[in-house]
Amino acid sequence: MQNKEIRYELRYGRVHPLTQLPDRRRFINTLANSTANKLALLNVNGFWNFNHSFGYTVGDQILKTISQRIQKRFAHAGVFHLGGDEFAILAGKEIEKEQFIQTIESCLWYFGYSPINVENEKIYAPLRIGVAIGYDDLFLHAEFAIKQAKRIGKDLMVYDAASPTLCNPQSTARSEIAWEKTIRDALKKDRFEVFTQSIVGGKIPKVECLVRLKLPNAEIVSPFLFLHHAKRANLYEAITKIVIQKAFAFFADKPTEFSINLTLDDILDQSRVDFLLEKMYEFGVAERLIVEITEGEGIENHSEVLSFLSLLKSQGVKIAIDDFGTGYSNFEYLVKLKADFVKIDGSLIKNIHKDATHKAVVEAMIAFAQKVGMKTVAEFVANEPIYLTCKELGIDYFQGYFFDEPSPIDK
Repeated sequence: MQNKEIRYELRYGRVHPLTQLPDRRRFINTLANSTANKLALLNVNGFWNFNHSFGYTVGDQILKTISQRIQKRFAHAGVFHLGGDEFAILAGKEIEKEQFIQTIESCLWYFGYSPINVENEKIYAPLRIGVAIGYDDLFLHAEFAIKQAKRIGKDLMVYDAASPTLCNPQSTARSEIAWEKTIRDALKKDRFEVFTQSIVGGKIPKVECLVRLKLPNAEIVSPFLFLHHAKRANLYEAITKIVIQKAFAFFADKPTEFSINLTLDDILDQSRVDFLLEKMYEFGVAERLIVEITEGEGIENHSEVLSFLSLLKSQGVKIAIDDFGTGYSNFEYLVKLKADFVKIDGSLIKNIHKDATHKAVVEAMIAFAQKVGMKTVAEFVANEPIYLTCKELGIDYFQGYFFDEPSPIDK
């Protein structure tokens, strides 16, 4: 089935009642009977935030706008609404591979930087896209691609049968099962440990608390390798509570200021919030606690989050924005969250001593932070040239291997 036949199917098949796009059943039927060799699966990062913040009626209007934008940018391919915030783009051989990928990349940029006006507010609806090209089972590989993109925090993942890129969904599934078993075993045997890394600068010592997994052979594993598996297996909450318990207990009688990392899921989960507040009062650590939240999770769109952060600040807790500069950064975000610290992402810091563009971006961040009374922290300070450049620019605090590596909390 060629592109014109795909378009015939789109015009006369079943449609989604909200967007009037061909629905999931029509997509499956079209895919099974076509010779299409390119498929992109799209979803909107954090779309449920919109429903939660504005209600489902407004959420539906946002979804209609998103669907119209997608149709406009893929006028020569088949566009399907699979349900919720999931869309599919199906194309045949008439569209060149390079053209297809270029359009995908253009769409990513457009959605990331073009706001949607909702109730006198400008909101952004960035996409995550998984692409499969040239496979017999396009759907399986595109699903795998978008899951991999989410797992490693990327906006786009492309799997091309003509490239040497490894793509084995079955192998990945076996790996996930093995990781879940490892994590469950570690929870039972108390093998999750808290490490700390120094944050240098100022009169009061500061550290960031970091979770590590200790394997039976004593190997220490970074959270980069296991946290996404823990989230998939609904075990992430247990790990968060372990970090809170161990960190708060250790620093209860120490003058050190210490930070823990919270995700949007942590903050919106009442069980985790109650646990944090309970332990904060039990150990009396509020005035030495810094809560780090990551930019780009749509946190500022939640009234509950803003209320929670306001409660923390009223108790003396400080707020830090982690990895600032990685996503669609805007300074309004910092003001809305009333942050005390801005942690500048390592991707901007690691080459700051030899990259004029990165240096200029960081200078703008520092200037803004100083004007609104926020302190800046440079992450990934790996050597002296980086440190000296950051210090010269006026950054307040520094963190990285130039000073120390993460080490067990009691060392």
